[in-house]
Amino acid sequence: MNIYRGLKAAVVNGDLAPGEALNEAELARQWEVSRTPVREAIRQLEQEHLVRWSPRRGAQVASITVAGVRDLYEVREALEGLAAQLAAQHASPDALAELEGLATGIRSAHDSGDLAEAIKLDDRLHRRLVRSTGNRVLESHLGSILDRVLMGRMTVRRDPGRIEEIVREHDSIISALRRRDAASAEAEAAAHIRRARLRLMEMMQRSSLDET
Repeated sequence: MNIYRGLKAAVVNGDLAPGEALNEAELARQWEVSRTPVREAIRQLEQEHLVRWSPRRGAQVASITVAGVRDLYEVREALEGLAAQLAAQHASPDALAELEGLATGIRSAHDSGDLAEAIKLDDRLHRRLVRSTGNRVLESHLGSILDRVLMGRMTVRRDPGRIEEIVREHDSIISALRRRDAASAEAEAAAHIRRARLRLMEMMQRSSLDET
């Protein structure tokens, strides 16, 4: 088993909660490996800002804050706008068909009450969008951001209650891609991420109030 991938999946999918301690010995026993690959995986996740380390507390799953989400989404807005612009120019017909299928799947998962699946499909849609650009530098940078976005959404795991709005936004982006309208695709994608930021920040604030 790839320890790095397994640990990253547990962090990003919310199986390990923000602030939870990462005990090398315990994780090594769990995966039946030595502590060395566990230590290396933790260090790599620290570089990706998914884990934080402090002298007093050791390694912990990174916390998600409203301010952190704001900063993350401001960068994401710019990069996904660029991704949509490039995708309008370079995406293949197969890539566009896959994006449409993922958009349909998001709605179906939401309608069936499977919020976790809807979130994962949404993540796949955005990763497929950037992959369709053919720009590997952009894919790498945005992929790192999407890891942290998914971590935040799976941690909150609330229904935004605006599925029709989200579906319309996806449809608008894909429509612009199919028209090969790079300017509209960029504008629609940037606006979608801007609204997503407001939705997630609102959900995080509601979660915080619920816990008080």
